[in-house]
Amino acid sequence: MRKTIQVEFKNPLGIFNLDDFSYLYNDKELKRIAEDSSLYFILQRPCLIFRNIKCSTKFLTGEISQPLTGINIKFQLPLYQKDVIETENISNIELHLCYNKSLTNKENLNDFIDVIIIKIPEEKNFTKLITPDTILRSRYNKNWKVNIEGETKKLLEFDVKYIGHSVKQFIAKRIKNHSNIQRILTTSLPIQKGMQISKELCICLLEINDILEAKTISPNDYGSENNSNLLKLPNEESIYYDAEKAYINFFSKSKNNLLENKDLYASYPKGTNGLFDEKYENIIYNIHDEITLKYGDKELNNKNVIYVNRKLKTVEKK
Repeated sequence: MRKTIQVEFKNPLGIFNLDDFSYLYNDKELKRIAEDSSLYFILQRPCLIFRNIKCSTKFLTGEISQPLTGINIKFQLPLYQKDVIETENISNIELHLCYNKSLTNKENLNDFIDVIIIKIPEEKNFTKLITPDTILRSRYNKNWKVNIEGETKKLLEFDVKYIGHSVKQFIAKRIKNHSNIQRILTTSLPIQKGMQISKELCICLLEINDILEAKTISPNDYGSENNSNLLKLPNEESIYYDAEKAYINFFSKSKNNLLENKDLYASYPKGTNGLFDEKYENIIYNIHDEITLKYGDKELNNKNVIYVNRKLKTVEKK
């Protein structure tokens, strides 16, 4: 029986920096949305900020800027829609603005906004956190109706720092307490001089979006194993373990850099706690979201897949 499996991952929450993570950690929304995520990337990118934010009774408008590159795009977000403000005719909306202390110019604070927090005094439990990446993600995932003017591709390019899994515990708890994350925070240098490193280091959570499996079954296969197992998919835990190893193996082969991961899984696809025992001839991984992941001379986007050939013991981009 010859088998191929393809697994697609998606980011359920949007990418957020480590500074935002400290705020999100105790948010019930994070626990609800990210409960199925067990794979994560620690990334780095020049920070994004909001500028010229204005709020009317119906719209939140402004610009998303990357100060280091000078890229600016405009956006308009309708406030009354699913997952933003779902209750219509609210009489009072509060905007709480969080400023980037590494960039703040006291003469114009409105040019250096990190995070926008929407609160409704009438609903004490309502809090909606909006970051530049929240807006950008809405464009390609279409989870919000948002109008954007400008090219976003460069804003969604990230350098890979670390790849990890969290199969045995809630992923946010794993990230918060992980010693490797603390090490990266203390040893990494900002891309933009003078920038707080936690503004540039980002977290991308990934969950399984789709699984496709192709098998060629011969008559002899029905006698060689339990018939009910012929169409059975591997458990998700094994998939997450295997995907972590595949992505680490791929990026670790860059000629110019070294990942922060201590174990680079040089013998992959052979190994334990993965899909090796499933005897797939080919394993294919891809990420649905429109982001570009870079590491030295390696680069992946949502048009690429990681292609694992068990017989040749190769891990390649296709």
